[in-house]
Amino acid sequence: MKSFLQHPLTRKTRRAIKIAVVLFAIIIATVVVTTVTVDLGPVLRERAEQEGSKFIQRPMHIGRLSVRLWSGRYVVEDLQIDGLTPQSRPYLTARHIEVSMPWSTLFNRRVVFDTIQMTDWSMYVETFPSSPDFPNGRHNFPRFTRGGAKGPSRWTTTLEYVRAYRGEFTYMDHGTPWSTVARNLDVVVTRTTEYRGSASFSDGTVTIQNYVPMRADMTSSFKIDGGKVLFDRIDLLTDGATSIVTGEVDLTRWPEQTYHVKSRVNFPRMREIFWAKDTFSLHGDGDFTGTFHLFRGGRELTGSFYSRQAGLNDYRFGDLQGSLIWVP
Repeated sequence: MKSFLQHPLTRKTRRAIKIAVVLFAIIIATVVVTTVTVDLGPVLRERAEQEGSKFIQRPMHIGRLSVRLWSGRYVVEDLQIDGLTPQSRPYLTARHIEVSMPWSTLFNRRVVFDTIQMTDWSMYVETFPSSPDFPNGRHNFPRFTRGGAKGPSRWTTTLEYVRAYRGEFTYMDHGTPWSTVARNLDVVVTRTTEYRGSASFSDGTVTIQNYVPMRADMTSSFKIDGGKVLFDRIDLLTDGATSIVTGEVDLTRWPEQTYHVKSRVNFPRMREIFWAKDTFSLHGDGDFTGTFHLFRGGRELTGSFYSRQAGLNDYRFGDLQGSLIWVP
């Protein structure tokens, strides 16, 4: 028996078994460490709420704050940013947010957010007309940016990839009133030499005053330059119109934004939307080229239109053209 235990083949077999057991233990430990999520507790959660609320100057609430060990992935669940008043609809709700921040970069004084993902979210933005208390109107967009000169810092912050999907964005202008709801919204932003992104939604709705609501679908591409979002292409499909748009949104001066629009419009469908209760008929298609400017306290649409042949009931008008301006 002793000779068997001391046999070279037996010793190799025992050594192999030990190595296998150790490797198996390492694998199990790695799986446990990388998958276990640790609740950071009410103290850190409340501190995060306080600091977030202080920065955006708006109450912010977090249902649960946790971290996934080893990967440095932080998880925020049931986030809510309030509206202008406690009775107002929340500005943002998000069921799940994950932020990946490798700890190794901290040794080089670099804060790197390599991935931020937000799912099952809803954003509601509203603007109000001017009033004695607010001559230029007001809106519920929180203050995410800070102006003024900043001193040098030995730390750098980098954002590599952001995706927000299964979302819904609603914009409500109480002055006109008009609104748009972008459903199934998917937004992606990546960083190479600059921040570039894409956004798309489907089964959206555009409602202008008391007219018939219109369906809307959109795809777009953009880049982010400082506090501005620069759209180099927006393909917008709405009831009765197909539009190609470029534009600029200044997030530091919300709701400041300008869009340059080229649209192909179907007159019969426009009649069904804007004159739904009337019985006259329209005929033909037209092209519109113009600019839509939305600013604090107002809006303005200017442009020109042309139709090779337009019709009203039995009348036909060849080479119909003109210009328009729409103000509050």
